[in-house]
Amino acid sequence: MNTSELLHTIAKDRIAGLRTIDSYQLKPTVIRVTSPDMSLDLKNDMWILNTKGLSNSIDELDMISSDNVFTSTPEEYDLMDEYRYQVFTDYIDIKTQAENFKPYRLEFVKIIPHRN
Repeated sequence: MNTSELLHTIAKDRIAGLRTIDSYQLKPTVIRVTSPDMSLDLKNDMWILNTKGLSNSIDELDMISSDNVFTSTPEEYDLMDEYRYQVFTDYIDIKTQAENFKPYRLEFVKIIPHRN
């Protein structure tokens, strides 16, 4: 399964139980993590982590949302297959452990629901 198919499968699974949603759109989104502790308000949206690799300048990344907790080192992340495509809902608290923090990018795909 290619990445696009996998992202659509994840999105369909996530919106399947929502009665007022009849379709969705996927939109790529890039954020810049500028501090070791950062929060994003997703406003009831769902975002799928789609980063190719984590910055080697970090020791460990923790991402917490209303329905998910994800922790990884860059080495662990490189070895992950489909597990790396984590879904976060409502908000994301990002905690970066690093000896000397340097800003880095994270890539997501936002699930935009279309209500009927």
